[in-house]
Amino acid sequence: MMKRILLSLLLASFTALSCAAQPKGKVVNEPVRFKDGTAVSGDAEAEALFAQDRFVTDTTVTEKGDTLFTVRHASAYVRMQVDGFPEGIDQLLLVPTQGAIQTLPVTGTGPMVLWMAKEPGGLPAAAAVAEAPDGRLWSARLPALDLQPGTAYRWTGTLLPPEAPASGLRATPLPATLLDIDPGEYSGIAWLGGNQFAVVDDNLKGGGILRFAIPIDEYGNVGTVLRQVAPGTAAADGKKRDTEGIAFVPSESRLYVTSEKHQEIHAYDLNGNDAGISLQVPQDLKAIVDNQGFEALTYNETTGLFWTTTESSLKADTFLPRILRLQSFDREGKPAGRYFYQTGEPSQTSKNTVAYVFGVPALAALDDGRVLVLEREVYVPKGTLWEKLQGAFTDIHIYVVDPVNDTAGLLRKSLLCTFTTGALNLANFEGMCLGPVLPDGRRTLVLIADSQKGSGGLTNEYVKVILFR
Repeated sequence: MMKRILLSLLLASFTALSCAAQPKGKVVNEPVRFKDGTAVSGDAEAEALFAQDRFVTDTTVTEKGDTLFTVRHASAYVRMQVDGFPEGIDQLLLVPTQGAIQTLPVTGTGPMVLWMAKEPGGLPAAAAVAEAPDGRLWSARLPALDLQPGTAYRWTGTLLPPEAPASGLRATPLPATLLDIDPGEYSGIAWLGGNQFAVVDDNLKGGGILRFAIPIDEYGNVGTVLRQVAPGTAAADGKKRDTEGIAFVPSESRLYVTSEKHQEIHAYDLNGNDAGISLQVPQDLKAIVDNQGFEALTYNETTGLFWTTTESSLKADTFLPRILRLQSFDREGKPAGRYFYQTGEPSQTSKNTVAYVFGVPALAALDDGRVLVLEREVYVPKGTLWEKLQGAFTDIHIYVVDPVNDTAGLLRKSLLCTFTTGALNLANFEGMCLGPVLPDGRRTLVLIADSQKGSGGLTNEYVKVILFR
């Protein structure tokens, strides 16, 4: 089986390293520049490449009628070096955010060095991903570059094994609580403080926002849950937006809600009225597989970052299976970091089913910059009601990733907890958020299920609390 390396351009930014001289045994990161036909410093290979690519960029006519030509190097060269190749790698793929994929051969086990010329301007970050002989995906994150004319830059990374460092978190899932409320399609949840939560129903108009009172005692047990439709939701008109994810920004007293139908993220006040503000979603994230777009949304007041991702891969992301783009936004709603995340492999397919979903419906951002990722698989086979109940299940896995500190090209994930629901308690958990801290210091993670209005008696509304620290 062909093994491979993938370089996929992302949208993060960090400082470029340049070709270097080595005075007194120390590496000095000094760009190799080309000016007026003369290389300024130090890298013979870069100078040779510059010499092959000279352009006349300026002309000046003097008073005497003489024409003076200024020769400058119009491009920039990028030397990409990736270390730590596993054995058996035989090809390199360059997969830009936009544009054609290039394939290059790989020989030996590294380091691999590749030169390429680019026009001046920004070059987004990249993920280098190598499939090892045992099927594992080793990877490295490579930095973004601000390219200047006539400059050679060195872009380096070391492939890291797929195993994530231990998260240091321990979780205790509590039994789910069956809710005595009207059936709905509760697909997202956000904690407002105290026992107050905002919940989004993807079958309602406007922002689809409801207010839930979910009392949680000192042991994490859930009391009687009350539900109220937000006034702005009750008064909303127009078409349904398929609202899926919700996040609360305390400093603004606003709720942000994803529209899977439009791949947009809009702000609302706490009464569910449109605030006329949206996050600036990159255009490439809108090319989704139908009904598998933004379901997840979270915000953390400490880091000042929103996080979202699509439920499944974008149409264009076929270079590796089950690849998602985890996207953050800053407080102003502008795109910030972009990272690759790969889900686990599903146990079933949608063949011969009445209901099947697989992917990431929810995220929860921690104060230290890490993010909790909920992967969910729901399977309901065809057949009689008894056969459906016998075969139906939901598998939930919650992972911890560290986008800020993990230098792997594919975010390495550490399992926080996993659980399964079946015939007696089938629950399609789609919403997840951080909740209150208990007196003993443990944090609550609150999950809510989308029953699809009861799904013909197969499932109901549930809230589940997971304790962790």
